[in-house]
Amino acid sequence: MYSEQDLMLKVKEGQLGYLANLFEKNKQGLFSFFVRMGLNRALSEDMVQETFVRVLAYRTSYRAESTFKAWLYRIARNTVSDHFRKMGNQEIHDPFVEQDFKGENSPLEILEDEHQHSMFDKALASLPVEQREIIVLSRFQQFSYQDIAELLNCNLNTLKTRMRTAIEKLHERYQVLCGEAQ
Repeated sequence: MYSEQDLMLKVKEGQLGYLANLFEKNKQGLFSFFVRMGLNRALSEDMVQETFVRVLAYRTSYRAESTFKAWLYRIARNTVSDHFRKMGNQEIHDPFVEQDFKGENSPLEILEDEHQHSMFDKALASLPVEQREIIVLSRFQQFSYQDIAELLNCNLNTLKTRMRTAIEKLHERYQVLCGEAQ
């Protein structure tokens, strides 16, 4: 079994069949990233495809110095940034979060959970793209702070400061949306 870095090195060498393995391993994570960044589901699917088109186009620039995931998400980040630049940020939607209600929750508990998730999603979508991005990468994509700092080309302390600011802003906006702000 090859690691993602090994697979990408094979793709870089021209063994393009391995790109399908990388796509299968990463399509769901990328889709989630794009949805959390505020794109609708159909556009998120398109962005996943576009990201892998760019992976193919830029395969010769891949260096195994950093993780494949960091390189892939740098391409995804540029893809969504290009889209926002072209659209002038006008296509941001509240992300839809699929939930699995398998427990014994009452309908009232389910409604309350849905409301809280909806308010959270609205608060997240209202953040500037840069703040939304670091929250999505760390909290939903499980990137380490070091990987995010590398992806954003900033030092770790700068990232930590940005993260703290983003989380504070998210908390503030969530409270306002829930009517808890004073």
